[in-house]
Amino acid sequence: MNLCSRIRTSTTTHLLGLAASFGMAISLVLGCSSAVTPGTVSNINASSATVPVLITDAPNDQLVAFTLTLNSITLTDSAGKTASILPTPTTIEICHLNGIQSPLVTASIPADTYTSAVITFSSPQITYINSSGQPVSVTPTLATTSFTFNFPTPFTVNNTSTSLLVDMLAGQSVTISGTAVTVSPVFNIKPVPPAAAAPPPSQNGTGMQQMATVVSVSGTSVTLQPGSGPDFTVTTNSATILQGPNFTSLSALTVGEIVQVDFIVQSGGTYLATRIQIPPPPPNGQQSNMISGPVTSVSSGSFKMALMQGAGPSVGTSSTGDIVTVTTSSSTTFAIAPQFVTLTGLPFTPTFTSTNLVAGQSVGVVTSAFSSSAQTATASTVYLAPQTVDGTVTAIATSGAYTAYTYSLASGSAFTSLSGATTITVYTGAATAPPPGATVSGATPPPAIAVGSTVRFNGLIFNLGSGSFAMVAGCSPDGPPGI
Repeated sequence: MNLCSRIRTSTTTHLLGLAASFGMAISLVLGCSSAVTPGTVSNINASSATVPVLITDAPNDQLVAFTLTLNSITLTDSAGKTASILPTPTTIEICHLNGIQSPLVTASIPADTYTSAVITFSSPQITYINSSGQPVSVTPTLATTSFTFNFPTPFTVNNTSTSLLVDMLAGQSVTISGTAVTVSPVFNIKPVPPAAAAPPPSQNGTGMQQMATVVSVSGTSVTLQPGSGPDFTVTTNSATILQGPNFTSLSALTVGEIVQVDFIVQSGGTYLATRIQIPPPPPNGQQSNMISGPVTSVSSGSFKMALMQGAGPSVGTSSTGDIVTVTTSSSTTFAIAPQFVTLTGLPFTPTFTSTNLVAGQSVGVVTSAFSSSAQTATASTVYLAPQTVDGTVTAIATSGAYTAYTYSLASGSAFTSLSGATTITVYTGAATAPPPGATVSGATPPPAIAVGSTVRFNGLIFNLGSGSFAMVAGCSPDGPPGI
C-alpha cells in the first residue's frame, strides 16, 4: 500500500510540494469555464478555473486516528467577496494524511485575487495511544468551529496551472492532558505548482496517493470514489505501473473494485496515475474491503489494529478510529507493500511474515469479512504499509548504496509506546522519492539532514528482532514537523 509521505526537517520551511514562495502572487488554475459549478456558492462575477484541491497533515505523534468533518472552505478577495470551494461537508481521517497529499475536491474557483480563507468544521473523533501503550478512543472537546487563514501575500486564480493544498496541522491542533482531549484545528493553505515530470518507475512512491473504489473506466481514465468527498478522475499513460493479479490493462478494472493509486498533478489540472494497484481477491470470491492502520497488539492467530482508513462496501467513515480485531490463518498471505519496488542491497533481509509482525507497524488488510459493528475482520492478505515517525538524527553512516541514519524516536510517539523501541535505523537511497514539488522547475531543494536534525521519516518499518527496527524510507525530506 502506498501511504507514502515524506521527511520533514527543522532547518527549512514547510514545503509540502511548495515550489515557490508565498512572497509572490501565485496563479492557481487548471482550465477555465464560464460559470461556477453547481453547488459552489460565490458572489464573485468572474469566469472560473478548475483547481484540484489536495489535503495533507502535519501530525501529532500520539494520534493513531483523527476524523473531522470539514463543513466549508471559503475564499475571500480584497473587496470582501467570497467563493466556496467545498460544495458539501466532507469527513476526513487526518492521521493517514501524515505528509501524504490526497484529493479533497476539484473546485471551480472564480478568477480573482484572494487574501484569506475560512474553514469551518465539526464532529472530531480521536484515537490516541496513552502512556501505558493502550489505545484510547474519545470524542474530544472542540474549542472552536472555524479557522481563518490570512495569506501572507494575496494569490491570484487565473490561467496558470497549479493546485491548492490544505494542510491540517494536527500537531498544533490537538492537546492531550491526562484524559482530557481538546481540538482547536489549525490549517495552512498554499498553492502547489504541477510536477515537471513523472518520477522514474524505480522510485518508491510519489508522496501523493489515494485508496479508492472504482466508479467507472473510460479509455485511459479511471473515476474513483475515495470513501469521503466527491469522486475524482485519474488519467494514465504508457508509463503507469499496473500491479495486481491479471492486471495488465485498465479494461481489467471492474466497478466497485478497490485500488491504491499513486499520482502527480500535471499542468492542466489532471491527476496522472503513476501506479495503480489492485489487491488479490479473497479466496471465497466475495467483494473485498481494504482497511489500514497501525497494529496495537499481536496474539497467536490474530492482531488488533486502529483503523485509519478503509475502502469497500462494508467500510464507512464511521468505522475510522475503531480498534479492529483481525483474524489470520495459514492461508493468510503476508506481503510487503508492492509500491516499494526497490528493496535490494540492504544490510538486512527485508521480510514481513506472521512471525515478525509486531505492535507499532502499520499494515493494510484485504478482507471480505469486515464487520464495523463487531469491529472484526478476517484477513486474506496483510501488507506491511509505509508509516511516518518523528525524531532526531544521532548518527549518519554509509551502507552500500544507502545512507543510514541512526534515529532517536520522539518521546510519547505512538510507535514508541506500542513497540517499545526508542531508536531505529533509517535507510535512504536512489529509490527514495523527493517530496512533491522538489522536482518542479524552480523549486528550492531541502537542505541535507545533519546529526542533530529533528526530522520526520516515512517508509516501511521492519522488525529485525530483539527490539531492533529498521526503516526503508519511501520519500525524501521536506519542511519541519508541525509548520
